[in-house]
Amino acid sequence: RCGPRARAPARPAFFVEAKASNRYKKKLRVKFRSYNVKAIEKAVDTLLDLAEEHDTDVSGPVPLPTKIRRFCLLRSPHVNKDSREHFEVRTHSRLVDLMEPEAGIIDGLMTLELPPGVDPEISVIEARA
Repeated sequence: RCGPRARAPARPAFFVEAKASNRYKKKLRVKFRSYNVKAIEKAVDTLLDLAEEHDTDVSGPVPLPTKIRRFCLLRSPHVNKDSREHFEVRTHSRLVDLMEPEAGIIDGLMTLELPPGVDPEISVIEARA
């Protein structure tokens, strides 16, 4: 628009936050997935204990949305189509970021004892220059 009422485009609010959050050069992002909430909480606690031993800054744990898969099955294969059973599978996830990890943390992650049924996913995130 032109004229006296024209304004310069406003900067988005997240622009300042993005610069402030890049003060770390490297971070490890650990994402846990499990069907059991107690098991995933125990896995997060062991990771936080490991980070506390090595004096590493931690962001999280962040509970991610639970993914729910629902299934509807016939009770009988040939008759009674109106009679059905409903099942669901809930997948819980947690996200933990380890800022500026040392070699000791990485070695500790390789030997970390996790409860059965917990699936860890580890990725390295480099800060952009």
